[in-house]
Amino acid sequence: MNFFKKLQKQFITPQRNELPSFSDGSILRYRIRFEGIVQGVGFRYEVYQMTTQLKLTGWVRNEMDGSVLCEVQGTNKKIEYLINHLYQVPRFQIDSVIKEEIPIKNESSFRMAN
Repeated sequence: MNFFKKLQKQFITPQRNELPSFSDGSILRYRIRFEGIVQGVGFRYEVYQMTTQLKLTGWVRNEMDGSVLCEVQGTNKKIEYLINHLYQVPRFQIDSVIKEEIPIKNESSFRMAN
């Protein structure tokens, strides 16, 4: 856990607002690829932090081509909030987001994958 504490100090988003309240909705799962300047800038950690706060499940990992791939499961409003949040973090430059709906999985947490 020390690794996460170091990242938190280094990459803390200065203006972390309280989350809005979300109405219940149907659970969906998306595979999302983020392209741009998304590696080496704390992107995965930010995804992990926000998905944990939003109580989403899934995983996130760096890809060899410089993109970041994640699978996120939860309500559509929470997933859209996550994506919009990531666009607003100044240290990231997201050039494109490719989002594909995939089958739901039985899981209870979000993790950083290798």
